[in-house]
Amino acid sequence: MAKKHKGVTHIKDDIYRIDYQVKKTRKQQHIKASSIAEAKDIRDERIVDLRKNLKLPQDEQARFNAGFDEAWEKLKTDLCTKPHKTLLRFQRTFWRIFGEFREKSFPHIKSIAQAPLSLFAEYIGYYVGELGHDPNGGLRAEIIIMKTMMRRLYRLGYCSKNILNELEVISKPKQKQKGYPEITVSQLNKMFSFIKKDRPDYYRPLIFICRTGRRIEETTLIEKRDIKWLGLNPISIDIRGITTKTGEEAPIKRLDEDLQQLIKEAYKASVNRKSVFLFLNKRGKKCTSGRIRDYLKTVSQEILKITLTPHYFRHRFLTECGKSKAPLADLMAISGLKDVDVLTRYYSHSTKEGQDKVLEVTRV
Repeated sequence: MAKKHKGVTHIKDDIYRIDYQVKKTRKQQHIKASSIAEAKDIRDERIVDLRKNLKLPQDEQARFNAGFDEAWEKLKTDLCTKPHKTLLRFQRTFWRIFGEFREKSFPHIKSIAQAPLSLFAEYIGYYVGELGHDPNGGLRAEIIIMKTMMRRLYRLGYCSKNILNELEVISKPKQKQKGYPEITVSQLNKMFSFIKKDRPDYYRPLIFICRTGRRIEETTLIEKRDIKWLGLNPISIDIRGITTKTGEEAPIKRLDEDLQQLIKEAYKASVNRKSVFLFLNKRGKKCTSGRIRDYLKTVSQEILKITLTPHYFRHRFLTECGKSKAPLADLMAISGLKDVDVLTRYYSHSTKEGQDKVLEVTRV
């Protein structure tokens, strides 16, 4: 004979039927449990969840129950002002978590709102263990994207704030301090002389990054309309918020003669082209950060025996400014860096010259 206990009916083995009603909504479900007491606890939890859902306006409840395709489309629209590269990063992370990993390990989860903390915690192990990503580098970026994504989904109404609070227990690995190779000015001049002859189209954005400390992505997205002119000379550049990592405008309000000449050369090379961008490749198309990065890696290895990326020049810019005691406000204005903590924590590199100076001033 089936045993009943306050809305719980034991069917057979570890199968129970739970019955409950909240207002006019009646539910009857079959569940797995090790005992009647556990089945009753599950019943009580589902009554609480149902009461919460019934308190939600109808459209909010619909979003809580929406499938992953709808949630992604809303998230994609919310990211429409971000660079395409950022959108693709969010897309990969979203479908890794709620697509392949969820289907493999949490197939019973049918909406964002149902995702428990355990899903995200186990995903970290999946990302590092099964997918083989770097636990010190790639994992940090993945957790940042994951948390940012869930905050946006919360604002869009697809999950509760509880999951945001729970995600705080998942901490990011410490950021690795990248090395700052010792490269002399004569070595850089040798490399840039080669690049200027071999690929003048790549030379212009690279020397611009070297002089200003700007990121490669925002450099390649400078448009001709962003240049402000005084007669025949460019005097400033509007770096639009849509192109920056922080989403904030970061104009360069001061250009010296060398930078003015560089901008004029790039503008002249692009003036008869249909592209709106300032830095164009030899085919008249926008210079892409990936192609420039790959080219610099090859050339730097051949000439300097060191593999460089464009981001090296941002490190060098900040370090050289620090060595010369350039005012911090001016350094940040040229480079577009917004966070002082980031500057002092991640871009303060010890150098041979700096250490020699410390030893010299402490001599007795």
